[in-house]
Amino acid sequence: MLDDAQQQLLLRLSPEPFGGNRADWGMALAQTYALRGDTVKARAYADSARVAYEAQVRDVPENGTPHALLGVMLGYLGRQADAIREGKRGVYLATKNTRVVPYVLHQLARIYILAGEYDKGIDQLEFLLKVPYQLSPGWLRIDPTFAPLRGNPHFERLVSGS
Repeated sequence: MLDDAQQQLLLRLSPEPFGGNRADWGMALAQTYALRGDTVKARAYADSARVAYEAQVRDVPENGTPHALLGVMLGYLGRQADAIREGKRGVYLATKNTRVVPYVLHQLARIYILAGEYDKGIDQLEFLLKVPYQLSPGWLRIDPTFAPLRGNPHFERLVSGS
């Protein structure tokens, strides 16, 4: 949702403004480069984030969030089967902490979209629109993450609020 000037600023940042968290830094840059169409840099930063998320998964293997975020990074790296497996593992583990379930399902939706499994991604989004969570039809309309879904009749029904 950042304009070009904000994206340029973000892309110049080091991990320090992210609290030194290389996973969050790598993810932010990977996503931004991907939205800008620079797949080479998106993959490089996704790989940096992948390494950091794998360490988090090793440190706290029963926490679903790092699994889901690792899945997103694997999706950017084109490793769809691994990405989906990690996303599903994250959802399974998150069910033990219902507070994070919607966030982890959101990540699974992103993974499905990155994997080209749009209908499965839309199914996750449809569920998320029915529970208390930050997503809304308006958000789905403007968030570039969901651009690959535009034109899909099921997605268009969701964003119209039908």
